[in-house]
This record gives sequence, C-alpha cells and structure tokens, in this order.
Amino acid sequence: MEVNKKKLFVNTTFDTNILKIVIKRNWYWCVLIFSLFIVLGFLYLRYTKPVYESRMLIQINSENQGADLLDLSDVRTEGSIAKEIELLRSQLLFKKAIKQLPLQISLYAKGEFLTEQRYRQGNLEISPLLLKDSSLLNTPINITTEGNKIFLNFTHQNKAHHIAIQPNEILKNNLFDIKMKVNDFQELKTDAETNQLYFVFNDLNTVSSRFHDDLSIRPIDQKAKTVEISYRSHSPTFAKDIITALTKSFFKYDEGLKKESAENVLGFIASQLDSLTRELSISKDSVMRFQRNENITNPEHLSGSISSKIEFLRTEERNIIEEIRVLKVVKEKLNSDPNSNDVYRLIPNIIGQSYEGSLTKQIQELYELIERKEDLSYKVTQNNDIIQKLEKRITIRKESITRIIDALIERTEEKLKITSKDIKELENRYFDLPEKQMELDRLINIQELNEKYYSLLNEKKVIYSISNAGYASNNKILNSASSASSPVFPVKSMVYSATLFLAFSFSIGLLLLRYLTFNQINQITDLNTVLPKNIGVLGSVSINKAKAVNSSLIVNERPKSAISESFRTLRTNLSFVKQNVNTIAITSTISGEGKTFIALNLAGIIAMSGKSVLVIDLDMRKPKVHLGFGSDNIKGMSNLLAKHCTVNDVIQHSQLKGLDFISAGPIPPNPSELLLSQHFEDVFKQVKTQYDTIIFDNPPVGLVSDGIQLLSKVDVPIYVFRANFSKRYFVEKLKEISEIDEINNINIVLNAVDAKSNTYGGNYGGYYSES
Repeated sequence: MEVNKKKLFVNTTFDTNILKIVIKRNWYWCVLIFSLFIVLGFLYLRYTKPVYESRMLIQINSENQGADLLDLSDVRTEGSIAKEIELLRSQLLFKKAIKQLPLQISLYAKGEFLTEQRYRQGNLEISPLLLKDSSLLNTPINITTEGNKIFLNFTHQNKAHHIAIQPNEILKNNLFDIKMKVNDFQELKTDAETNQLYFVFNDLNTVSSRFHDDLSIRPIDQKAKTVEISYRSHSPTFAKDIITALTKSFFKYDEGLKKESAENVLGFIASQLDSLTRELSISKDSVMRFQRNENITNPEHLSGSISSKIEFLRTEERNIIEEIRVLKVVKEKLNSDPNSNDVYRLIPNIIGQSYEGSLTKQIQELYELIERKEDLSYKVTQNNDIIQKLEKRITIRKESITRIIDALIERTEEKLKITSKDIKELENRYFDLPEKQMELDRLINIQELNEKYYSLLNEKKVIYSISNAGYASNNKILNSASSASSPVFPVKSMVYSATLFLAFSFSIGLLLLRYLTFNQINQITDLNTVLPKNIGVLGSVSINKAKAVNSSLIVNERPKSAISESFRTLRTNLSFVKQNVNTIAITSTISGEGKTFIALNLAGIIAMSGKSVLVIDLDMRKPKVHLGFGSDNIKGMSNLLAKHCTVNDVIQHSQLKGLDFISAGPIPPNPSELLLSQHFEDVFKQVKTQYDTIIFDNPPVGLVSDGIQLLSKVDVPIYVFRANFSKRYFVEKLKEISEIDEINNINIVLNAVDAKSNTYGGNYGGYYSES
C-alpha cells in the first residue's frame, strides 16, 4: 500500500507562519534570482550595440502667387500632405540621399563579441577613388599593420591578395584605387591588434535597401503640415547625416517635380515662337517687296469691305477650329483615366475659349474628386466604401463633362460649316477683283495671321511664366537634425528597472507558488483543519534541537526540557482518552516522522512515573528501537514469532528503571506473515500480563499494511505526524484507517513542533529549558 503522492493541496487562506517558513526556506532563491537578473541586465547592456536616434521637424508648404494674379484656383496647394509623406518614405528619395554620403566604402572593427561599423570615426579614413572590378563589391578586405606599412589581405576569384600600402598615400592596382589617411599610425597598430579591421566596397542599391527600414516619417500636424523625420542607427553621426541628406533631396526633388510640367509647356511655346518669328519676318518682307515692285502705296482701298469680311470670317474659322481641337483633346484626356495633375493641366487650355465658363468649373470639380481619391488611396484599400463612392462620382462627372463636350463639338462644328460657307461665298466675289489686289491681300492676310498666332503664343507664354514663377516651394526646417549623445536603445535605467521588476516578479511568483503549494503540516491548527471529527489530537512534541543520527531516549537525561514536558502532557492526556491504558500502538504514514522517537520517550516518561513499560519494535524492515537504547539486534521479535526462542529470551533492560524493550531482531523474509500469525496473538496476551504498559513501534502504514490489524487490538492507537515534514495528503491515509470499524480512539501526535510557533502548548514553553 502506497501513499497517494499525486494529490495536490492548495492553500487558500493566509497564514503568517507558513509565509515565514516559505521565506526562510526560499530566501536564497530570491537572492539568486536578483543576482541572475542583474548579471543578465549587465551583460545585455555590455554586449548590445547602442541605437541612436536623430530627428528633424520640417514644414511642407508651397504658394502660387501666379495663380492668384491670374485669378486661378490652384488646388494643388490644398488638401493633405499624404503625397509628400509617401515621397519622403520612398526608396527613390532615400537612394538620392544615400548617394550624397560617403558610403562607397564601409570600415568595420570586429571585436570578440560585436562588430562595429565606423562611420566618420576612428583613426583611419579610406577614400575610394575608383573601383575597377564590380565583382569586388561586398568582399571583406582585412587591414593589418607590420612595421610602418599597412597590409590589405583578401581573396578575390579564388586568388589570395596581399597588398602593402604606405599610410596617407594612394594605392592603385588592377582592382581599385584608394587613399588611406591615418592620423596616428601607432594608434592604428594598437587598434588592429585589438580588433579585426576590414572594409568593403558597397553597392549603394544594397546599402539603401539595408538602411531604409530604420527610417521613420511621422506627420505631426496635418493642418500645419508639419512632418517629423527620424532615423535610428548605431552611429549618431550617420543618423544625423542621413536625415539631413534626405531633407535636402526632398526639398530639391519636390520643387523640381512641381515645376517640371510648366517648364515643358514653356519650352514648347518658346520653340513655336522662334518659328513664328521667322515666318512673320518673311511675310512682312513679302508685303513690302510686292508694294515696291507694283508701286502700290495705299492698299486699303483695293480689297474694300470684302477683304475685311473674309479676314474676319477666317479669324473666326480658326478660332472655331481651335475650339474643336481643344474640346477633342480634353475629351481624349478624360477617356484615358487621367490623374489629378493631368486634369489640372487641362484648365490653361480652356482659358480664353468661348466655352470656358461651361467647362472650367466642371473640370476643377473633377480634379478635386480625383485628388480626394488619390489622398485616400494612401490610407485605405481600393475596396473601401469611400473609394468606391468617389470612383462612382468621378465616373458620373466624366460622363457629364463628356456629354457637354459632345454637345459643344456638335454646335461648334455646325458653326464652322456656316462660317466656311460664308467665306466661300465672299472668296468667289473676291476672285473677281484685280489680280494685283488679290495678291497683295493674300500677302497681308499671311502677315496678319502670323501676327495673331505670335500674339496668342506670347499671351500663353506670359500666363505659364507667371504661374511657374509664382509657384515657389516654401518648405522649412523647423528643428534641425540633432546628434544624439545618449542611445534610445537600450536605455540603461530602463534595462535595470526591467531586470529588477522581473527579478522581483519572479521572486514573488516563486514565493507565492511555494506558499500556495505548501503541503507540509506545520502545527496543530493545520491538522485541525483537515482531520475528521472522530479523530482526536493527543498533543504535540517540541522539536529536538540536539543533533542525533537515530532516535534516542532523552526524557531521563533532560527531565526539565520542553520536550520532556511535552511527553508529560501526552502521558496526562492518555488518561483522559482511557483509564488504565495497557497497550499503545504508535505508527505513522512513512518513515522519518518520528514514531520511534515518540515510542521511546513516551515509554520513558511513563516508566519515570513508576510503572513497568515494555517497548516492542514491530518495524522489522527498518528496526530502530535497539539503536535508541544503544543495544544490539541479534535476537528480537522476528526470532520470537518464528518460535526460535521465548519471550523472556528476547526481553532486554534499558538504563531507565522499569523500562524494558524487545528489538525487531534480524530482518525476516516474511514480516507480514509473522505479524498476522496466531503466535503473535499469544505473545500479545502474554506480555500484557507482565507489564503495566506495552508500547508497540508499528511499521509505517502508508508503506505497508502489517500494523493496521494491531491498531484495532490496542487500547490507544497513536498516529504520528512530523511538523514541516509530513505532507497534508498523509491525512488521507489516516482517514482510511479511521473508517475501519474495529479501530477506535485514534489519536494524533504532532512531532518536532517549533515551540515559538506552537499555539497548542507554546505559551508554556518558556518555563522549560532545552538542557
């Protein structure tokens, strides 16, 4: 029979005594946990590369005074700054910034645990002049010193290279040209001995991809259009340089991007003006030459009113054709799924046309819808309801503009037909004029036509020039980039605070776990909470602070000690359990709970009252009674029950008068059969008549069932628990025994109780010494 050790007991009440025991037993674990976490925090700080952060605050703004001058609404300057933020985050702009920094070569120092990239620091500076073989990119080139020279060692295309170079001189070979600047050669030698120095030629595209993830762009105030640019790096100088270069690239790129469209238009107009200037000069020369050759001094009367009408109608015809062309261009652009900039560029083409009022407002509203959709596309997916609604509104607006354009085209084409018909009729009349008048009029018409086109293009040029000149970038740096003096990660105070918090949490958790799972019986009150009501508590015995290998008889040696008084209390309490107690059986759940100690000293205290007492050791598997009396174990109960001797042959006398004992004897192969035999019954009856009190040291009932039957035969069965040793689930075994009908009057003795915490009898412990 084995004790059920899988039963879990959880403390649900607060007990300061248990808490003191838990702290006393586990305080060194708490100290160890704190020490471990502090060491871990120190190692983490020691071997974690610090990360520095540099920040810059900019304001994104632009103004178009030209649009205000021309009374045009420039919707490009309205709305959010989502496009600018995405531009700042882009790889395109980051690559431009990277190219401004000295990153063609990276110098590294590899220590025992960490590798450090040295950016604009240290005693050595390597300047790349020319890389002749691109396959050398990302190949480590080790740097060593010997004498007064620097040596470069590397392997390229399975060939080892060992190149010497003088400090502060240019090195040229078939792979690369570099210059190595050394401020202090002795310091460099020391550095090379301490660390492994090497450098690599970088692929700027790879460098850009590697460093881009550490960039952070965060809008601060949408209304004020302020943006914070921050960058984290192991080098504070590099973090500052990268955001400075990024900001410069952004300002330059943003301004150039917004002026590019207008400059393209201006370039086209300039080329057309150059061509028209030549044509206009030729036409003027033709008119003057014709007048000189034909002696015509006053040409106005030649063509009369017919020529004026024809010219007026031709001008109107050209304007109508231009209007039709513009309408078709607008329609074609709308059908090609334009972006916001494409739509905005249509507005200058409509200015000055007869239908300007009909289309300008419609196109501006379409631009605003497309602009809103593009801004939202940076924040939400295309399947978003708002995006879908905007797309629907954009489609409806396009269809509305298209219908207007179709109607305008149809009406304008009809007008063109009427105008062409009128011109044809007037030309038929005009052909009847004299040939010289016709030729002169033709030359004058060509001249006037060129003059009108020249004036129109100049007007357009002025409009675009004013718009382009008035549109200026007003981006500002509100807070310049700072060079961090302390790292943002790891923060020393935060690391140690975290380690102390974790150490404290783990320590509290450990103590709490040990408290909740504290499964040992500590004092009598613990037993009272778990014992059945039919089981009595005989008393407790104070802890024996004297170091002893085996249980021994001590009440006769220290009669005034607290332990002796405890056994006197047990002797008195026995009289309350039953008058004239003759037989007592003492057992426990497992070995080590002190049943032999209780048996020896209870027998001694009873013998000291003048009674004859016999102690019988029935624990034949682990006999200890003879050790307590300092005797041998040659003959005992095993011999007696095997009928190898008589009772008188095995009885031994102790040094205390009236106290005898029978040892267990040699360990038999069948102790259970001996204890359950009829001969044991006969011996039991015989010794009862020879002594006033007989105390049996039973085997532990939690391990074997040999002694359970005897518990039902004695006057008082005693069950021993040991404070701070016995588990609470041992009570389950006691409950099983108490349910056997033949076993009555089971009494509990709690052994090895600390007198200071013993509420059952601790108030009297001060009257007795331990000597």
